[in-house]
Amino acid sequence: MKTGMLLLPALLAVAVSAQATDYPEIQGKKIISNTVNPLLMMRVNDRISALNQLVFSDGQHINRWDGFDCTTNKAVKLYWEMLDDKEEVIRRFYGDSYDRYAEPKSQSALDDIAKNLCQSPRLKNPEWVYIEKKSKYDTPILLDTASVLRVNELLIAKIGFEYSEITFDPPYDAPYDLKLEIHAYDCQTQHDKVMAGLDITPEGYVSDSLTGKPAERRADTFVNTPATDAAFKQLCAMSTPTAFKGEGVYVPSTKKKRVSTLLGPMLPDFTNNAPQWMAQFPLPADLEKQAVQIVNPWATPRFKKLTWDMQWGDNEVVPMQLDVQPNGLMLLLENYKMFKAQRLTLGNLGQFKGGTSMSYAPTVVKQLQTNLRFPLHQGQTFTFDTVSSKSNKDDKNTVINRRCEVTGSDDARQISSAFSGRYWKVSCETQSDSGTIKETRAWLSDLNVFIPLTEWEKGKEVPVKMTNVAVTR
Repeated sequence: MKTGMLLLPALLAVAVSAQATDYPEIQGKKIISNTVNPLLMMRVNDRISALNQLVFSDGQHINRWDGFDCTTNKAVKLYWEMLDDKEEVIRRFYGDSYDRYAEPKSQSALDDIAKNLCQSPRLKNPEWVYIEKKSKYDTPILLDTASVLRVNELLIAKIGFEYSEITFDPPYDAPYDLKLEIHAYDCQTQHDKVMAGLDITPEGYVSDSLTGKPAERRADTFVNTPATDAAFKQLCAMSTPTAFKGEGVYVPSTKKKRVSTLLGPMLPDFTNNAPQWMAQFPLPADLEKQAVQIVNPWATPRFKKLTWDMQWGDNEVVPMQLDVQPNGLMLLLENYKMFKAQRLTLGNLGQFKGGTSMSYAPTVVKQLQTNLRFPLHQGQTFTFDTVSSKSNKDDKNTVINRRCEVTGSDDARQISSAFSGRYWKVSCETQSDSGTIKETRAWLSDLNVFIPLTEWEKGKEVPVKMTNVAVTR
């Protein structure tokens, strides 16, 4: 069935309304308006992207991009963002990923809409022609003749900028190899307005966008070349703008594009607790030597990898992975679904370096003062104080003071059947700018590692539950 162009956005808006409050941040809120702009529904490489703008009864604005794969007639979630009253982004989510690009995620609830959209004769793949084969931006400038629209004196046109490499845009590391601008050109006044700027992935989906008020505020950054202005004037003079030839039909290269070496991803890849990103930010040599001397030889780790699922209080389960590094220090990965945190630690006690999947640089400890010595013994007390340098001139140094005492021992199998031998119970009180917290750790003598027994939650110490524990020796 062929669906009219004006009906398509309405169908999508209704479908999205039915499941728009699935997200925890907007659950229970009432939608008072829901708009899909037909000019922001586009098809590239048989992938359709559509922007749905929702307003809730409390004034909250949401922009939500949905995708539709016309090779499979399946729908995907691209990303959504919460906006303030000036339409500035407060938060952005790509699937479950917070403030960081992630691959499109399947959403079967919109699969029926995918079929209707993909069969629409008005949602066509671009038919690109050159405005310029090589512009001052060192890219070809293209015009999509399949989507040119003339309404009285207003000309609507999509301008494309094709890149030879896959580039990643900050702050979300959103990949693209094509940038699109949707122009509204007044043929009478020759005034041009860019309604939207879009980043398009090699697959054909929108990965980042600038629309509405943000696009208006950035109007002076959209500058046409003389050839583009001339093309608009020529289009206005044509009775059939779709017949525009420009400098000829654009034929894209069939060669697979590589990721840019200069503008590739900047955010860390923590897949499998990869150490490469953190290694770019070395510890001071004397501090690393001090830490390694504490660990070796009396506390050299007796395992290679330790994984477990951790839960404390009412929090969700957090998968954890601890990998021993060649120098005896340990790299901990905490997977919070919306983001990941990676920490370089001494025995999984004090953090020396720490960053998140949304960070461009980790926090790095510059000073360590401690009288911690191994092996531990009953009644032993020790301090573990660190100073992390400020990341910019407006920040203060981060000082963390930890006071610990070995208060007893017990059978490690009481914590998990995956453990063996005995453990020392170590109670710690930590002071920082955030206040004072208390926690308890277990030093597993068979593995030489600290694991949490209690954590600080809502002003009190709560027990930690460890499940699915696996040890690789």
